Amino acid sequence: MIRRPAVLALGLAALATATACTIPSTTASEVALQYGGGPLDSRAYVQCIPSATKQVNDINDTYVYYPAGQRDFTFGDGDDLDSAALTSTTQDAQEIKVSGTVKFTLNTDCAEFTDPSGKKWPGGKLQYFHELIAQKYDAAPDEGGMQMKEGWSGLLRNYIGAALDRATDNEALKYPWLKLYTDTASKAQWEKDVLGQLPAILASLTQGVDLITINSVLLQKPGIQPDLVQGLTEKQAAELRAQAVDVDKRAAESFPGGIAAYQLYQQQQAVNEAIKSGKVQVLPVPQGSPVIVSPIK
Repeated sequence: MIRRPAVLALGLAALATATACTIPSTTASEVALQYGGGPLDSRAYVQCIPSATKQVNDINDTYVYYPAGQRDFTFGDGDDLDSAALTSTTQDAQEIKVSGTVKFTLNTDCAEFTDPSGKKWPGGKLQYFHELIAQKYDAAPDEGGMQMKEGWSGLLRNYIGAALDRATDNEALKYPWLKLYTDTASKAQWEKDVLGQLPAILASLTQGVDLITINSVLLQKPGIQPDLVQGLTEKQAAELRAQAVDVDKRAAESFPGGIAAYQLYQQQQAVNEAIKSGKVQVLPVPQGSPVIVSPIK
């Protein structure tokens, strides 16, 4: 026989279970989608929970949290980036490495809308984004104030990264590599044109629905092949040598006594520098004789 205190305890436990609740809480930089469900119910959309909100809901309900406000997609060489560097081909068939940062905003609009197929989404474009895209990547945390899950970076690579890769490819073909590498105006225009292409390319990946807004694109100086770097270094060195020769020639022509006097002056300057640096020594000679210098062995 069960004693009365035990029966009372079981009854209170059952009551607590029946009336249990969850308290979802969104920070100022996130929104959440609430889905209802239970042992005998199918999972169904309930509502969108705005930023900086705390509610009391059914214990069987679940939540997914998404960022509100601007975020970064970073790509390049190094750790803790969303993607490796991209590659593009220039007008003169040279491969360049592209790295940088894209600033974007996820469309968290929860107003009901009808997608291009005619389906209504009571939770708006955020519900559309979650159920058709992000859910497949397991991208969103189920608690507020948490970091996005590992699948978030994969999602960004397959959407923002893929769109960016196509845009940089399309626009790089308009420039020779040297323009993008050394000419700031050309690089700035390339950057601007990439930004201009991204919305349309992204829309083609999301059935024409504006789910991600691109705010800015910052592209670093492109990486080029080592042989191009070497060639550019040699070209610059040759140009500097030619400039030095030209300066030397003009100095000789205006030197008192002409070119011969200038050459003698240059030789004396070279000897003086060698003596100062310790590369030659001055040998003692009788007074009135020419000074003799000898290399130090």
